[in-house]
Amino acid sequence: MKKPVTLKDLQAYVKDKKYNRKHNQKYFLKLIEEVGELAEMIKDDNRWETTKAKDIKNTMEEELADVLFYLAALANVYDVDLEASFLKKEKIR
Repeated sequence: MKKPVTLKDLQAYVKDKKYNRKHNQKYFLKLIEEVGELAEMIKDDNRWETTKAKDIKNTMEEELADVLFYLAALANVYDVDLEASFLKKEKIR
């Protein structure tokens, strides 16, 4: 992926990598699973230590990335433009 990554870029990447309109329930369940894993990382405050060049595996950063991936997958299934939706929502906050 090119840097920096926009939400549109992310959705296009996820759609290209993992997309099947019929897998809406699967993507939702994976999202919930990843949110649960994120909760564990938050509880343990398990952060990625960049100064030690630690692998991202089993860290809060990994779980946040996983949540974002499956959120984008679900948005793709329902043809939701996350970037446009976010901007519209921010206008009414």
